[in-house]
Amino acid sequence: MAFSLDPDRPFDAAVRKVAVSQLEDAIRALKKQPNGIHEAVHDARKKFKRVRGLYRLVRPAAKDFAKAENARIRDLANSLSADRDAAALIECVRYLRLNAAEGKVDMALARLEAALIVRRDARAVSEDALQKKAKAAIGVCREAIAAVEDQDFGGKSPEKAIAKAWRKQLASAHVAVMAVRAEATDEHFHELRKEAQTYWMFCALVADIWPTALKAKRADAKALADLIGHEHDLSVMIALLEGPDAPALSDKTHRICREEAIAQRSRLRAKAVRDARKVFGEEVESDIVKTLWRERVKRGEG
Repeated sequence: MAFSLDPDRPFDAAVRKVAVSQLEDAIRALKKQPNGIHEAVHDARKKFKRVRGLYRLVRPAAKDFAKAENARIRDLANSLSADRDAAALIECVRYLRLNAAEGKVDMALARLEAALIVRRDARAVSEDALQKKAKAAIGVCREAIAAVEDQDFGGKSPEKAIAKAWRKQLASAHVAVMAVRAEATDEHFHELRKEAQTYWMFCALVADIWPTALKAKRADAKALADLIGHEHDLSVMIALLEGPDAPALSDKTHRICREEAIAQRSRLRAKAVRDARKVFGEEVESDIVKTLWRERVKRGEG
């Protein structure tokens, strides 16, 4: 099912349908595992992010529920995060290799990639242990489904709840943009990525009321989140290379890899700051969404 609230449905039913469909998709992924347990976990975690985005959007209509379920699903996703950083570092090196301008840089990165694969395999959680975690996660998903099916989202004025969440999100996003412009720390870019992820999910969830504009906004926000995702992985790699657990490489290989990662991160950060200034809407956007949702509901009632 599309990740979108149906404004022609009662608000309670629309919220439940999206939440339940995402959680059921996660259960199916963890049960069937058509491409293996690791890919199933990756798919399920993407569904969990979407449910958390939905609950942020409807939080003004059900504050206690949204807070509790957000925590439940956050902890659920974290329980399945084994090997994520190790795999992400390998993907990051491959990304750097695609952009390497010189053969010597690619050779150094290839040595780092091989060392990181050995490191990942040595630290990997066994498939049996991950299968047990997946089985437990399925149980938690069912509990989350039962919780949302019992929840009243106070559907009298959903447009007010949506507009309130939208205003809060945009305000938070603008603060994040100002923070990275003022001080480009790992933490500030991480916060900006979370804001971009939430914003693209908000745009997806109400896309039916403003299709053309929100499709473009969603695409821009998703691109920004992905870009900062690469930036984050590079920061993790740089920290590893500068720390006591750095892979055993020659000094020359170590230096080339570190310099390439720092240079690429610098380019991505500059682009992220430029793009972020254009991604997030103005405060009036929340009023537009509120009006469009209300008018759509009125047309449906008529």
